[in-house]
Amino acid sequence: MEKREFEVLNNYYYGISKVSIIWLDDMKLLDTQNKIKRIYEIIDNDYNEVWYLVRDYDEKSYILKYKCGSYYSVDIMKAFKTKYDFCQITTDLIKMYDAKSYPIVFKIKSEDFNYYYNQDKNINTAFFNCYYCCCNNTYKSVREYRNKVEYETFKKEEDAIYWCWNFKSTKSDILSSDIRPLDLKERVYNYEFTRGGDKDD
Repeated sequence: MEKREFEVLNNYYYGISKVSIIWLDDMKLLDTQNKIKRIYEIIDNDYNEVWYLVRDYDEKSYILKYKCGSYYSVDIMKAFKTKYDFCQITTDLIKMYDAKSYPIVFKIKSEDFNYYYNQDKNINTAFFNCYYCCCNNTYKSVREYRNKVEYETFKKEEDAIYWCWNFKSTKSDILSSDIRPLDLKERVYNYEFTRGGDKDD
């Protein structure tokens, strides 16, 4: 995720956002014009709500909030879930960012790793730019910084997290040093992967 997307999510969640609030007609227009770049579905377990951040190809952001009149955001988004991949997150991620944890490292399931990362072509298709998984007692890790994608494997989870989090570090630097931030594992968000249309509301 881009830092500006975290900022938009954070500002909206804490009530200081000036991002446009859109509804069904606006979504249909963005869809018809093929302007939708990515959609974040935000699960707010504290208030039992679901709302959305929509990003377009002009890097503009829009919020589709929980409810407007008799309509719910999840009902509106059903029409788009089969067309677009969603990045579904919880407000815990926003709270991590608000606590000054950035970049945030995503931990994903091993069965989802190859969906996001093409090792043969070295292509990352994930919404986030640093992530890892545990696979056969090895930690496969990907990070993307300034359009440069890197892949490494580690034997220790802490090494994988630190490499993902610290874009300037190399694998050899990490393995030759015992220095790690004490709160390293607090910078990890456990991501539950869902493809568009795979999960019932």
